[in-house]
Amino acid sequence: MPRACPACGSVDLTRIGSGTRAVEDELSERYPALAILRLDADVAARAGEPEATLTRFREAERAVLVGTQLVAKGHDVPGVTLAAVLDAETGLAIPDFRSEERTFALLTQLAGRPGRPGDPRGRVLIQAWEPSSRVVELAARHAVGEFLEGELERRRELRYPPFGRIVRLLVTAAEPRTATEVAEVLADAARPALGDDLVLGPAPLHRLRDRARSHLLVKTSQPRRAAAVFRSLLRDLAGDLRRAHATVVVDVDPQSFG
Repeated sequence: MPRACPACGSVDLTRIGSGTRAVEDELSERYPALAILRLDADVAARAGEPEATLTRFREAERAVLVGTQLVAKGHDVPGVTLAAVLDAETGLAIPDFRSEERTFALLTQLAGRPGRPGDPRGRVLIQAWEPSSRVVELAARHAVGEFLEGELERRRELRYPPFGRIVRLLVTAAEPRTATEVAEVLADAARPALGDDLVLGPAPLHRLRDRARSHLLVKTSQPRRAAAVFRSLLRDLAGDLRRAHATVVVDVDPQSFG
């Protein structure tokens, strides 16, 4: 994504997908006789609204509930006969070794929403741009064992958890170049002390709170040693980091790479 709009120069840019509101509007136009309800982060932020929306959905004779992942998790609503996923593989674009696991879990969770045991009316529709992708294809067949077997083999070969540990170094700065340069200096300085540990990166991340970000990952069997190496380097480089207006965070076993 460019730093600024090539037409007007604005730096206030964001990525926009189809969005729950757009889907809600489309359904309302196409099916005016149906009650169209929405449950997403905006609705969930209003006190009492998630429960009220689910109550209206349960009590409606015919209704559609449009939402984000909130819809798939933990809501038991009787009488649902159809569930649909739009852009099913969106989560696979996230650069995280857990992306396939999380996408598969979400799709299989949603598959449990419609119908009941012995009720043949339950259907699940998955819309995907790459329907032949491994995750989508296995989720469509509810092949949990096959997915787990393949996922464990992939992680074993690539030394990802549970067959290895990860230490993440996150650098933030005012400018992307500064964030990248600081991460590169730390990676180059750490490699000789990390032995057989594998250092990946640095790689840029999207800006957050008006700060440029870059990070690197270390695959290791000794996370304490790796963390200690970075702590030592950060003490030695504290003055340089202050002058560069950069901050560095060391995270052992990170749960997210966003």
